[in-house]
Amino acid sequence: MTPNEVEQIAETSSTGESSLFKVLHWSIAVLIVFQGLLGAANLRIAWLQEHLASAIVVHEEIGLLILLLTLSLFIIRVITGRRSGAGAQPNHQLCAKMVHGAFYVLIFVECAIGIWMMGLLGKGLTILAWHMPLPITPDPHFAFSTVLQWHAAVALTLAYLIVIHSLAALYHHYMLRDHTLTRMLPVRLSRTDPKS
Repeated sequence: MTPNEVEQIAETSSTGESSLFKVLHWSIAVLIVFQGLLGAANLRIAWLQEHLASAIVVHEEIGLLILLLTLSLFIIRVITGRRSGAGAQPNHQLCAKMVHGAFYVLIFVECAIGIWMMGLLGKGLTILAWHMPLPITPDPHFAFSTVLQWHAAVALTLAYLIVIHSLAALYHHYMLRDHTLTRMLPVRLSRTDPKS
């Protein structure tokens, strides 16, 4: 990648579209980490288990927010033609596409399993004060004995993927010394050549 190409990519961080993309990206990342911690805490902390109904509602509403933000991010990628690993070497582009594709698939699958669980528990979906019943026959035993395990397995896979994604970003920043990480930071840093 030439210095001019790096500079052009860095310039896109000043556009409103790129700012919206970064806000969505980091909002989803923070919410997924929080959601994972809350989900684990719901199963292990006695106080939360005593207030499990409220904790599940919070977990459910954050999950639906993650779904909405992820759909928004996906639509932006499709409309703008944004491609993972743009300007990188072909093998890095392939890895970026695979990781980002896996993120979308896992998030959508995790949200679908979560919605299915709410139906199996007979609770339906609650969004703030609005409630929507789900056309799913309640089966709490199946929900807790099987579907919850699938939900946890997808969450664990997402956690591993986040670690891989983070390590890749650090590799780009410290080893390849390109603008991949700084372009995605929520605040704009001074434009200096990372190779200097």
